[in-house]
Amino acid sequence: MELTNLRCEYVSNPIGLDVLAPRFSWELHDSKRGQQQSAYQILVASSPEFLDAGRGDMWDSGRVSSAQSLNIEYAGKALGSGDAYYWQVRAWDKDHQVSPYSSIATFEMGLLQPEEWQGEWISSEGSAGPLFRKEFTLDKSVTRARLYISGLGYYEARLNGLKVGDHALDPGWTDYDKTILYATFDVTRLLQPGANACGIMLGNGRFVYGETTLQKNPHGLKTYGKWPLVLAQLMIEFADGSTLKIGTDTAWKTTDGPLVFNDLYDGERYDARLEKSGWDAPEYDDGEWSRLQKASVPAGTLRSQTTCPPIKINHTLLPQTISTPKPGVVVYDFGQNFTGWVKLRVSGPRGTEVKIRHAELLHRDGTLNVAPN
Repeated sequence: MELTNLRCEYVSNPIGLDVLAPRFSWELHDSKRGQQQSAYQILVASSPEFLDAGRGDMWDSGRVSSAQSLNIEYAGKALGSGDAYYWQVRAWDKDHQVSPYSSIATFEMGLLQPEEWQGEWISSEGSAGPLFRKEFTLDKSVTRARLYISGLGYYEARLNGLKVGDHALDPGWTDYDKTILYATFDVTRLLQPGANACGIMLGNGRFVYGETTLQKNPHGLKTYGKWPLVLAQLMIEFADGSTLKIGTDTAWKTTDGPLVFNDLYDGERYDARLEKSGWDAPEYDDGEWSRLQKASVPAGTLRSQTTCPPIKINHTLLPQTISTPKPGVVVYDFGQNFTGWVKLRVSGPRGTEVKIRHAELLHRDGTLNVAPN
């Protein structure tokens, strides 16, 4: 019998869990027909060395007579915020023959108490798509680094010029007066010796709606704030055992980004002339950027979104047909409905306006039918 596909809270090797008693699951494989599990034993340890020695210093379930292999609840010592743990399992078959231990899986806790968030909610009043940045210096070898972050309504985080993670449209949609989701990212490889820079871009999402959208929506929309805001905390561990915490606060700097308008219903306006090349990298001149003030703390409880599958880019589509129904209008037909956004390359005089519309139908003359249905 072989035990595979080890999962903790339905996720393979999750980081950022806030479940105090996480649940373990696995799959059993055996070449014998009709084989089944008659018992199991789970070991959880603070270091893989304990498991190599056949010990679980955090929890040893002992031999449990059970066919259950789904959602076995942890029942060991208290788990610590931000700490990583290692676990493996073995099982006995119906003939009471024991399997080898599985390969070692991991899980990592998030920030379990509100006071462990040393970062502050920050905002840039008057800006619909603000940019935030913070520079810092690392003079020691980094062994592990995690970014805990939530931006309302949407955010994109960057470190040293690179996007953090592969999520899109984070955080997940909730009633922000009740629950606010935060994500945890492993950013160890994005850090570098010497100067570093963290950058964050925000969008309104479902946190802020424009007046036009509120007026024309017949069902009424709940609004939560006037401007988007963000909370982030970078936790860095060094080889000498010391740690460094960098959180969002009034020492960060902000400016308007190229998104001069964005609304979940009415789209966005992007001005390429306002791009700040290198704003998310170290040694960028932010002398004209503004200082920040703390934002009002949202009402919702912070919860980890580690167990919620994130939105990700999974495919790139090319148009199946391209037509020009009238001068200055080009229609790209992708042949299917999908959720995504356009990647477009254009050239022309500085300040030229390019308008992109989306729809599911065409008029008889081949132009886009954007009437609501």
